[in-house]
Amino acid sequence: MEITLKKFNEKGLLVKATGKLDIDSSAEFGTKIKDALDDIDELVLDFGGISYVASIGLRVLLELYQQMSKQGSIKLTNVQEPVMNVLKMTGFTKFLSIS
Repeated sequence: MEITLKKFNEKGLLVKATGKLDIDSSAEFGTKIKDALDDIDELVLDFGGISYVASIGLRVLLELYQQMSKQGSIKLTNVQEPVMNVLKMTGFTKFLSIS
């Protein structure tokens, strides 16, 4: 998995990732983002390059949501249809902002 982080505005963080958010990549994905969240009040996850999300990836998304709920907002963008289907089936679309 390739992960890039880019700050925008004063306190925004854009994360772009490609590949699968599965057992092999979820820990790195979560750690890399969590380590960059100090003083961030807007987290945008560009999922245009994410083709698959496993349950461990959903757990990471939930943890990021919980952390950002305390300090700002989180939004997913460019979510591909297979990933969106997983988010809908698991109820994540009820609390995550997705555009």
